Amino acid sequence: MQLDFAELEREMARQIDSGLRPSLQIAVDFRGELVFERARGDGASVDSTYVLWSSTKPLVAVALLQLVEEGRAALDDRVAKHIPEFGKLGKERCTLLHLLTHRGGFPDSSPAVRSALFRLARDWDASLNFVCEMEALWEPGTDRGYHPLSAWFVVGELVRRLDGRPLADALNARVLEPLGVPRDGFCLGRPQDLLAPPMTVRTRAAKGAPTEREAEYWSDPLTHAATIPGAGGIARARTLAAFYRALLDGGKAKHGRILSPEMVRTATFPHVVGTRDRTMLRDMPWGLGMHLKHVLPSVDDCGRNATPGTFGHAGHFIVNTGFGDPGRNVAAAILSNGLSEPIAGMRGVCALSDAIHSAIDRATTGARG
Repeated sequence: MQLDFAELEREMARQIDSGLRPSLQIAVDFRGELVFERARGDGASVDSTYVLWSSTKPLVAVALLQLVEEGRAALDDRVAKHIPEFGKLGKERCTLLHLLTHRGGFPDSSPAVRSALFRLARDWDASLNFVCEMEALWEPGTDRGYHPLSAWFVVGELVRRLDGRPLADALNARVLEPLGVPRDGFCLGRPQDLLAPPMTVRTRAAKGAPTEREAEYWSDPLTHAATIPGAGGIARARTLAAFYRALLDGGKAKHGRILSPEMVRTATFPHVVGTRDRTMLRDMPWGLGMHLKHVLPSVDDCGRNATPGTFGHAGHFIVNTGFGDPGRNVAAAILSNGLSEPIAGMRGVCALSDAIHSAIDRATTGARG
């Protein structure tokens, strides 16, 4: 089957030349084969690594779901059963399921809380203590609002306590090694594993784009050395593509399983749908640590024609994305080091995803014909 990614390469060039992104790195896995891997701009190569921001979340979620499968915890366990100091200030009834579906009631979405948590985010103990002392804004499970960082320190601490190893070691053993990802292909708080620092984060001189100070924060070696489970992962595009390939294959990876087929179905099932997210201010259907991508094309980062059941996660509203599209049997990752105003960023990532889908559709339509 002939796959033509010329449209995708043109769109990559357009975004680099227009100044939307300083660099892009894209990997596409179709039917279990890496059919496209390219990097463009800013001295990037396919071996460069990038800050993932919220695209980190699904990998941490899978580590916790493995522990659930092993019987060390249950999705309906209250968090306080495993982290007693968390269970107060209205958070007593918060469960693991609430954490993974952004229904815990303690989002760090207000500017004041977000700023305070970011000041602490490079200190694990201080961050966890801050989150434990947060007061719930609603009874856990009764409403929802995206938790950018807060819930993920709790998810990371659950993995650490239930597994017995530091989060970075648990992720490496539970997720990266089964995927066949080398030590330098992903890190969370352990930049010494990388062959070189990640691509320097830049921003645009455009209204609505993040500040230079924020770009510097994400380029700071101190940030790379911190364990920030909701945003601090660093990886290559082919690492994320391999992750979503394994989920598309029912959890089966190159060197073992990352989840059972039953848990993959649970993780990619629409647990929360039909209500307005307090943070996103719109309905965003959530699985467990991932959102379903085909429901709202207006905020979609994986193309306007993603098939039903497509799942994944974007980063930094929206700089990057990783997703699995079961209808096309395609796993893809789009990474960049360029912050931008959200609407322009979303449109740019969506255009790249559209080009991926177009290449697959042209090839499969031709094959059927």
